[in-house]
Amino acid sequence: MVTRVIMPRLAANVQEATVGQWLKHEGEAVTAGEPLFEAITDKATAEVKAEGSGVLRRILAKENSVVPVGQAIALIADADEPLPDTETLRAAAGPAEPSAVKASFGARRLAKELSVDLAALVPSRADGRITEDDVRRAAAKAQGARVLERLALSPLKRAVAAHLTRIARQVVPSVVTLEADFSAVERALPHLVARLGRPVLARDVVIHQVARLLPQHRLLNACFSDDAVLLYEPVNIGLAFDVEQESTVVVPVIHEADRKSLAEVSAEAAALAEHVRERHLELAELGGATFTIADQGALDIDAFVPILNERQSAILGVGSARRRPVLRAEGVAVAPVAHLAVAFDHRVLNATTASRFLHAVRDAIEGFRATAAP
Repeated sequence: MVTRVIMPRLAANVQEATVGQWLKHEGEAVTAGEPLFEAITDKATAEVKAEGSGVLRRILAKENSVVPVGQAIALIADADEPLPDTETLRAAAGPAEPSAVKASFGARRLAKELSVDLAALVPSRADGRITEDDVRRAAAKAQGARVLERLALSPLKRAVAAHLTRIARQVVPSVVTLEADFSAVERALPHLVARLGRPVLARDVVIHQVARLLPQHRLLNACFSDDAVLLYEPVNIGLAFDVEQESTVVVPVIHEADRKSLAEVSAEAAALAEHVRERHLELAELGGATFTIADQGALDIDAFVPILNERQSAILGVGSARRRPVLRAEGVAVAPVAHLAVAFDHRVLNATTASRFLHAVRDAIEGFRATAAP
């Protein structure tokens, strides 16, 4: 039986994805459930598993090609089994291109972003199809600046850039900030480690406290749509992790974080961080985030303003807890203080609502006790 490998829908609003690395070559045996290829969206890179067993007979979409969701990109079958016509598969899966200009999906998208007229380009490929490199070369000539070096965009970098561009066009951003004293959290961490028998980070405490607060501050667990503000039922916390080798960010998700204990949150956050480092995120770990936390505490910075994610109304940025003088009832003391920033969509909520939430987060951090953590 022929199994058509389909580009999956990795998130509700994703219409296309990039084929990253094929983990199997044509002619190799494939077992159902075995990682087959990487799918890259504006959220992250995910390994897609084979849905059938047999031989990877034909790869229809090469690495770094952008294809619509639902398109057949490969065929798995028995070694001697007849295969369907591949051109028919491609044509049935996605919209037909205008006959006037032959261009890849990625080239069309890039041309729109860079304001390049596809009809004016001379394709470099023998088949007359315009590529993303053709578009970039045309844009560079139009700018006229001398280029020292050309750093090729990885599929992940390109997808995240497109994601951020869409957000910049859609969202009305604003931000509120304040400082939080992390003394109570630092005092509690050794006790938590001893009690739970595993490493626990200040980041884990923030995630856990924020998840428990969001049901009381519903407009921050929401998004704007054309005719309504949508309040989410689950509290799915996206965690922004840096991908240093590509100078970009991916956001895997802890689902239903408000229903999980601190031990569960800590274990899941550590696992997601490891999967990001190893580039082995599962599809189930992506998509569905309703609120995002961007913890930059490890970078030794004072403060930063994070960028909102699509279909979310708010994001929390956490700076480094640095030792600073603070005023207390008994006098001036030195304590670990971190800047907190909530960036929010002003179409959904205002600064007063965002500030109330941020004060609640600060109070939860400053009043945290290890013995009270579930």
